[in-house]
Amino acid sequence: MDRPARVTAASRPDPASSRAPTPASDPLGAFGAPIPRRRMLLLLGASVLATGSGLGALLEACGPVAPVTVTLQINPATMPPGVPVEVPFSMTNSSGASVQASMWLLKNAGGSLTAYDPRCTHAQCVYKWVTAENKFKCNCHGGEFALDGSVLAGPPPRPLNRLPVHDSAGVVTVDVPGDFVTPHESLGA
Repeated sequence: MDRPARVTAASRPDPASSRAPTPASDPLGAFGAPIPRRRMLLLLGASVLATGSGLGALLEACGPVAPVTVTLQINPATMPPGVPVEVPFSMTNSSGASVQASMWLLKNAGGSLTAYDPRCTHAQCVYKWVTAENKFKCNCHGGEFALDGSVLAGPPPRPLNRLPVHDSAGVVTVDVPGDFVTPHESLGA
């Protein structure tokens, strides 16, 4: 006759193992338990650090592009003070594209030069100097700027961007952003 198997303490299932995981028993949240925000941020940070140079390469690709120095064909001695002059330039940007544009150069009363990025700070449209109104105007969305580049009207979020300009013995160079693209054409005046 066969006897029924005897159940001993060693062969009994552990009641704790049949329970649902708890945050204390499941620190990484592997079975659906919520992961506290702080722990998740620590895990993400550790995984970023573990990727090492991959992150560095990604950040480098997203970083600022080195400027391109452009030599302008203008003699600052012939410029009247306080009157912006549109100066054409061409360059090859960092992606290899040939760019044709013009920037605004202003000779200040003391003889120093100010170069304005030719793109409106609102939608990157080209703007013009309107002598009769003594202001820069962008016809894309009605942006207006004073001689010093400050916003007078319209949607531009900030003053005109200035470009680093250098005058060495009458040779004017300007540092243009390496990722520069030709401004969008404005609508008619």
